[in-house]
Amino acid sequence: MKTRNSLLSTLFLMVSFFFFNVAQAQDSTTKKEKTEYRNSLKTLGSFVGMYSFDNGAGAEVTLKDGKLYGAQAGSGGEPMELVAIAKNKFELLEMGAEVKFDVNEKGKVTGLTFFQQGQEMTGTKD
Repeated sequence: MKTRNSLLSTLFLMVSFFFFNVAQAQDSTTKKEKTEYRNSLKTLGSFVGMYSFDNGAGAEVTLKDGKLYGAQAGSGGEPMELVAIAKNKFELLEMGAEVKFDVNEKGKVTGLTFFQQGQEMTGTKD
C-alpha cells in the first residue's frame, strides 16, 4: 500500500510540475507587450494622404490627436488606428495587417505596401 501511495504521489508531482511549466510558458509568451514606436508629428504628417492601388481600390490615411488612421477610400467605414512599430511601419491591429510606407532617397513618401495573411498590395501616393 505504501508503494502504491508513493507512486501516486510521485505521479501527482510530475503531472503538477508539467502543468505548472506549461502555464508558465504560456504566460511568458502572452504577456510580452509591444512598445509603440514614437514618430514625430512631422513624420506622421508625411504619411497623410490618398493612396491608389492597381486594382482600383484606394486608401486614405489621416492624422488625428497625434495618431495615424487608415480607411478604405470611399467606403464610409470607420478609420482604424495605425500603431507604429518602426519609423515607417505600422500595424493595423483590427485587421491583423501591417502597412509599410515607402520613402524615396529624398525622404518623400511615395506609396505604401499593405501586408495581410501572406498577401501584399502596393499603392502609390496621389
